[in-house]
Amino acid sequence: MKKISNQGMTQLALSVVMAAVLTACGGGGGSSEAPASNSASASGVAAVGSPIAGGAVTLKCASGASASATTGTDGSWSASLKGSDFPCVIRVSGGQANGQALTTPLHSMVAASGLANITPLTDLMVGIVSSQKPGAWFDSATNGSLSGAIHAGALATAQDKLKTVLSSLPGKPSMPAGFDPLTSQFQAQKGDAGDDLLESYGAALTSAGLTQSEAAGSVAAGEALTQAAFAGTAFTTPNMTTFRAGAAKTRAGDFVLSMPDPNRGLLTSKASLDMDGNVTQVGLPFVAVTSLLGNRIAQYCTQGAGAFGSNQHGQYAYLSEDWVPVTNTSELHGKVFNEYEDCSPTGTLEFRADDSVVFTENGGVPDAPNFGFSKALTSEGMEDLAENSITHAKVYKITLDGKTTYAYVGVSTQKGLTTPVIDGKANYVTMGISR
Repeated sequence: MKKISNQGMTQLALSVVMAAVLTACGGGGGSSEAPASNSASASGVAAVGSPIAGGAVTLKCASGASASATTGTDGSWSASLKGSDFPCVIRVSGGQANGQALTTPLHSMVAASGLANITPLTDLMVGIVSSQKPGAWFDSATNGSLSGAIHAGALATAQDKLKTVLSSLPGKPSMPAGFDPLTSQFQAQKGDAGDDLLESYGAALTSAGLTQSEAAGSVAAGEALTQAAFAGTAFTTPNMTTFRAGAAKTRAGDFVLSMPDPNRGLLTSKASLDMDGNVTQVGLPFVAVTSLLGNRIAQYCTQGAGAFGSNQHGQYAYLSEDWVPVTNTSELHGKVFNEYEDCSPTGTLEFRADDSVVFTENGGVPDAPNFGFSKALTSEGMEDLAENSITHAKVYKITLDGKTTYAYVGVSTQKGLTTPVIDGKANYVTMGISR
């Protein structure tokens, strides 16, 4: 073997150094590239139907890193991390929502850099993923447990299970198409579909007699939030305001009504059912009810004078989700409906082949034919000159045991009125069901 001299060693070392220098300077004709940045972030909105302002956000990540942020007045927050830190579990605590202190921390999670909202719904999803109460898992989760639990497949499964959870609540709140509670952008303000979902969820949870902590714990344990849930549409003043409403049989065995009225606020009450499933008694704020077809159609009354009741007036007409709209009014020709107002039977309404309707009050004689009802089915509505009001109506049908039954709902509102009034004169709610 040829001996390598000291001079040869020196030249070899110099060559290595020069090669390193050339490489660093982009030598050899290649283009230089800066090292890839490992910076990343997580951000989103913290809300409960209104923004959580001034809340303390804490992220606990699989790498062992942590980060923190404070929510703005709109509920937004952002925290800086490294791409290698994910996945992370998140908590928001403190702060205020709608002027009230946030007494129960909420949780969320994020699999990679990007959006991560923090809401009661993401709190439930954390319970689903971890099979533990969200707060307990946040406190005890290790780096390994975070990596094993928070990944794309687990989050997709959690979202599917969340839909089932929501369907077990009064009114069966449903997620908008394409909406992901964790990663979809939304604004915590009325009219935003994501925020409206949070409002509906909160109302349903209250009606079911549950707190957020109780709901999250039950979901983590795989327990249903109610024994049975029901949903439909409620109609009221002004201008035929419609909203999703419902009922449920709670885990305690109570039957509860849920009316999240966008104008009057949430009205909820315990009720009693007969053997046919009709509501027979209601608690305050309701004072009377007419319930038919297993509570598939109902009218709920509150305290106040009406046209047919001195101490009660019909505030809501309710149709279950089984009904379908009638688009061809010729189906109604020749049919006679029993009409109800103020939770009392008031007379009959006959639909004639010439598109007129004739109302006959109980114990009275038929009114003159009214040819304006078809306009009540339009967005313009039917004008009542005597009462200075506009009536809007909708017609539906349902088939049970091979028999088709029709129903209509009518809401009259004084012209120009935008406040929720029931007075039995220009402002009232009626419903009818075919004989």
